[in-house]
Amino acid sequence: MAGMRRWFLMLAFLLLASFGASAAGPGRFARLDSLIAKQPQIIAEKEARLSQMKEDLGKTTSPVERYKALRSLYEEYSAYQYDSAYAYVSKCLDLAISLGERERVNESRLNLAHILSTACLMDKAAYTLEQLDTASLTTDQLVQYYRIKTNLLIYEAEYMQGTQYATEYVNQLIDMRRLVSAIDMPHDDVNYQLTVAENLADSHQLRQAIDLLSRLMSQYKSGERMYSVIASTMSFHYSQMGDMDNQLEYLIKSAESDLEGCIRENTALRAIADRLFDEGDIDRAYRYMRVAVDDANFYGTRLRNIQASRIVPKILSAYQTKQERNHRNMMWLLGIISLIALLLVAGVIAIYQLLKRYRRLNEQKKAINEQLRQVNAQLGDTVGQLHESNALLQEREKLKEEYIARFLALSSKFIDRGEEQRKALYRLYRDRKTEELARELKSTHSGNENAQLFYENFDNAFLNIFPNFVDEVNKLLQEDGKIEVKQGKRLTTESRVLALIRIGITDNQSIANILRASLTTIYTYRSKLKARALNKDGFEAQVKGIDG
Repeated sequence: MAGMRRWFLMLAFLLLASFGASAAGPGRFARLDSLIAKQPQIIAEKEARLSQMKEDLGKTTSPVERYKALRSLYEEYSAYQYDSAYAYVSKCLDLAISLGERERVNESRLNLAHILSTACLMDKAAYTLEQLDTASLTTDQLVQYYRIKTNLLIYEAEYMQGTQYATEYVNQLIDMRRLVSAIDMPHDDVNYQLTVAENLADSHQLRQAIDLLSRLMSQYKSGERMYSVIASTMSFHYSQMGDMDNQLEYLIKSAESDLEGCIRENTALRAIADRLFDEGDIDRAYRYMRVAVDDANFYGTRLRNIQASRIVPKILSAYQTKQERNHRNMMWLLGIISLIALLLVAGVIAIYQLLKRYRRLNEQKKAINEQLRQVNAQLGDTVGQLHESNALLQEREKLKEEYIARFLALSSKFIDRGEEQRKALYRLYRDRKTEELARELKSTHSGNENAQLFYENFDNAFLNIFPNFVDEVNKLLQEDGKIEVKQGKRLTTESRVLALIRIGITDNQSIANILRASLTTIYTYRSKLKARALNKDGFEAQVKGIDG
């Protein structure tokens, strides 16, 4: 058993070693994993909303209302799917041109430049911006204009990452942010706040930038595009500070917001996958990267696909290597499990044999116990018989002692009386009183007195030993045949007959001699007693069994 336990411990250790890494820290990613699992439902709700908006668009008749409906569809698609967003913003631009409203034309061109930049169509986005007259832009549009140019530089820097040109775009980006901050706009405007935070970060005031972004982030909720952008920006600043724990925390917030709002033009989930790969969590990194690649493919942005293509091969290679290693480990574990199964089968067979042997020994034990029980029962019977024999012997000894004492006392009295009678008769003879002598010799008075003395001694001796004898005898007789003892007498003649039977004198002649009665009289007494008994055949045997 100890050897088998060691096998199980080794198996458990191998399982933990093989799969422990993939299960690390599930709590931190619980909501993210839950949102990934709910993506089909979230996308279905998004598609239903878009279908309703398209249906509403078909019902519009006013050009202005149609423009607003087209713009709403563009905004819904802008972070969801590039092709549709491009189609609706193009329709917005055509309708705005046909309406001849410059503000709407500028708004549509800015939106078109934005969507082109997210698709990494840098030249087309720049060309669209060049068509704008900045002097005709409103303050908000001017801010949007420079932010689009800023985003273009960001995308260029991302695209050129790892080359000597990336730094050039970063420097241009810093200058562009300064231009945006110089525009006269309300200080509580989100674009102004974002620009201030970016300028603080550019001047290495990262903590102040993060504090500002944190306050700004509290104005939005998860699922909104701006919430995702701010969380992603805060994650980048935390990484610059070397705070990698908060960097991951805000990446997760940004990714959760993207998934919750069905924002498929995103970077956070890909960045998390890259981070997890570096930390060795290959399985989770692979799952997240697949979702990020699916989003990039669905949205249709070349930049995100290019960015993903840089890390997908290493994650895929590591994942396949891990899968192969897991497969080898699994085959090895299956081998171990098979061996353990064989050992278990052998153990079961051995246990079965032991159980059979145990049952056989148990049956033998039961047989021996039964024999012992029978022997004990026989011993008990023997002991009971010995106890009965001892009781009988003690009773007989008691009877013997009682009757010897009575016999000696009675014999002494008879000797004394005989001696007195002899002396009296001798005096009559000596005094020549022949007539009185003859009369005395003929008298029976002395014999009756002696007989009465004998009966009294017998009754006393017997009742001392069996004080309840008459009551016990009456229990054996019928109700109208019970023995009645007259007042002043201890035993009747018939009860003396039974008393003699109780002490073992059963011969009629012996009983007649002792009681100074005829043989016929004794026989008659015994017959009448049996006739009055409840159990006629066993009456005298029951009398012999009376105790006390």
